[in-house]
Amino acid sequence: MDIIYLHDLKVDCVIGVWEWERKIRQEITIDLDMGFDIRKAAETDDLAHTLSYKDVSKRVSSFVQD
Repeated sequence: MDIIYLHDLKVDCVIGVWEWERKIRQEITIDLDMGFDIRKAAETDDLAHTLSYKDVSKRVSSFVQD
């Protein structure tokens, strides 16, 4: 298993429990280290078997913002 590093991802989101807290957006910074098996991509040199950092960033951002 390989480790994919996605560091310093900045996302504007709502943080808080109270109503007044939920009226403002705040910037958070995310550092993500995740396991991913890239052996097939390395063996075949096929981009279809790789991981898109852009797609991961979008998915993490979307999750945090919802």
